[in-house]
Amino acid sequence: MKVTRNEAKKIIDSLVSIKNYETITIDDADGRILYEDIIAKFNIPESDKSAVDGFAINTKNLTYPAKLKIEDEAPAGAKQKELKKGCIFVMTGGVIPKGADAVVRIEDVKKEKDYIIIENPVKKGDLINFEGEEIKKGDVILKKGEELDYKKIALLANTGHYQIKVYQKVKVGIIVTGTEVKEAFEALDTAGVKNSNLYILKGLLKNFADITYYGKVEDNLEKMTEIFEKALRDNDILLSSGGASKGKYDFTKDIAKNIGLNIHFTTTNIRPGTPLIFANKNEKLFFGLPGYPSALLVNAVEFLLPAIRKAAGVKEYQNRYFKVKLTKDVKAKPNRVDFIRGTVEIIDANLYFTPAYTQQTSNFHSTAISNALAVIDENEGSKKKGEFVLIGSFVIF
Repeated sequence: MKVTRNEAKKIIDSLVSIKNYETITIDDADGRILYEDIIAKFNIPESDKSAVDGFAINTKNLTYPAKLKIEDEAPAGAKQKELKKGCIFVMTGGVIPKGADAVVRIEDVKKEKDYIIIENPVKKGDLINFEGEEIKKGDVILKKGEELDYKKIALLANTGHYQIKVYQKVKVGIIVTGTEVKEAFEALDTAGVKNSNLYILKGLLKNFADITYYGKVEDNLEKMTEIFEKALRDNDILLSSGGASKGKYDFTKDIAKNIGLNIHFTTTNIRPGTPLIFANKNEKLFFGLPGYPSALLVNAVEFLLPAIRKAAGVKEYQNRYFKVKLTKDVKAKPNRVDFIRGTVEIIDANLYFTPAYTQQTSNFHSTAISNALAVIDENEGSKKKGEFVLIGSFVIF
């Protein structure tokens, strides 16, 4: 059951279910996705405040040079003062005194004992941050589906939002298959390979998923079926690596059938990573990913990550693409979509893409030292130096 890249994306997208919400505090909000719009509870600034350390004055009927007596001071956090005739020293963030309509900087006046002398004219409104100038009560300050980072969390704190609703994380189970697979801490014999796929998946999905690792499983159909069945039961999305092709011990497709999954496709027209099993059982999804780390990464970025992001409530969940120039020729075949690993860099204020030294699927080093994937569509073919290729905005590592 082979499908094109675009067909695969449509099938997956149509079967993704979006999670419900939970209430958390902003202390735990980094990387979480907003479940609802955030509405401003009050104006910011909450009142007219000074933008600088200076002197609050009334500009009406002043003649220059103006000599004004310092009546009082208004530190940040103090209640509003009232200006009568002279001026009031006001600190940055201090409330503008009643009767004042401008602020003049400390460095822009001369001081003589209890007086200041203003030589240059001051305009009404100078150096005042007016009430509601930044945010007005009732404004939408953050939108549903936005991913929270430290700046947005600080904005929540600044606007008095401590408890917020966010989408629940997606429950993801990971199974690594293959008798030959060894964990990073295990001794490696000449026939074995290390388990790097777990770390690719954990790194890509950690912001959006609660991940359970079910370990590496030997090529034993009965034992594998038992573990797959449990992992599917306990999670929203089940991932496996290896066993997705047509070898003697590639059991993933058989296991998917055994545990009642509805298989939608088993291969796509992308390279690397043509073998990809996608199936569902009601709202639960299964991705049978290839075993080569480079192939697994391409499939995870192109198909899995958008699905996880959508399920986690991200509004703009699909990969977006922009054009960059090639620094070297690249080869691609018609009727397939080639993902070319390489490096995006800025040269003379322009973006350029340099392909990695090899595109062999078995070579993971070239993937690990790359920072981007260029996409050459099925109707494009090979490209020359200086031509444009597409880089995905979520395909930059």
